Amino acid sequence: MVRLGIDSRDAFAEHPRGVGKALSELIRHLMPLVSDWEVNLFTNRAGNIEFAAPAQTKWVDIRGDRFNAWEQIRLPLAALTSRLDLLHCPSQTAPYFAPCPVVLTVHDLIPLRMDDGWPAGEVSRFRRDLARSVAKARRIIAVSEFTRHDLLSEFRVPETKIDVIPWGVYVGRHETVSDDEWKILCRTYDLRSPFFVAFGGGAPRKNVSCVLKAIALLTRAIGPDIQLVLVGVPSQGKSSVLALSNTLGIADNVVLLSFLPDRVLSHLLTRSEALVYPSLYEGFGLPILEGMAMGAPVITSNVTSMPETAGDAAVLIDPTSESEIADAMRACYLNDLTKSEMRARGYRRVATFSWKKTAAATLSTYERALNAGC
Repeated sequence: MVRLGIDSRDAFAEHPRGVGKALSELIRHLMPLVSDWEVNLFTNRAGNIEFAAPAQTKWVDIRGDRFNAWEQIRLPLAALTSRLDLLHCPSQTAPYFAPCPVVLTVHDLIPLRMDDGWPAGEVSRFRRDLARSVAKARRIIAVSEFTRHDLLSEFRVPETKIDVIPWGVYVGRHETVSDDEWKILCRTYDLRSPFFVAFGGGAPRKNVSCVLKAIALLTRAIGPDIQLVLVGVPSQGKSSVLALSNTLGIADNVVLLSFLPDRVLSHLLTRSEALVYPSLYEGFGLPILEGMAMGAPVITSNVTSMPETAGDAAVLIDPTSESEIADAMRACYLNDLTKSEMRARGYRRVATFSWKKTAAATLSTYERALNAGC
């Protein structure tokens, strides 16, 4: 019997985001494939989530957790006492010393490639920790070919050590909403049609200022009724978004929303003119696929991993050009046939990314790691 451990902190977060949601789906789809294994999910968080057997949650903690002591001390001790055969660290870094082989998942090298708001000391620490983790890992999972190339260009790591395993996309939550329910949502969130959806996270790479400038160009060209719905705007970032919106004269066109329940977000995407995702850098770009799964036409960047993820199912633009973004939005808004064709392409693209395939490929990586990395 194989004893597997997974660092599951991101899955058990109070409000799981990209990596946490992806990890949850991976674990759910992996369990039927390893029914004869012992699977230990290590966490120091008490999120309200359950997984089917053979997964068993092990809550382990360390007082204070200074200097990343949970990962560097508590997790290796838990791996030792659980007599693990393999430890999967799915969130970029791993313990410096582990009592068993380690599989490491690397999502991106963003802090090393651009200024994304990290202090210099944090960037240095990220580089150091990632370099050590890459060197120590028996196998490495990269979530895209782009991230694999990034790893190879940044660190001395054998190509044969890296497996490219894209994330899947969850399509089960796609459901219709009645006109009455939609009217309630519009009143609740101050929405009106037509509108575009974008993500307004605080990270500079999300490129919110360029999206705002693009919607300003679009409203001047077409009319003042179009809305931009920015989802996921942190409270500390709202003032700067509002200030720029006022400067551009589009304050009445911009709706700022914090993090939404998945069901509400899916309805917004389904009813939108398009998802606008002109990020400057992504290691994978899961929101691209999630937008497609909800039936939203997608406008995204022609840089880093995004063309790889989007394939031929999105409009690719230069993320530094507000005029290109505005032109793509205008094409979606004015042409129902364009939107219909993009939706069809999006559904076909999403069908090529499944968590079942991701779980099977991950199991193959585990087996390679257990067999001396061959």
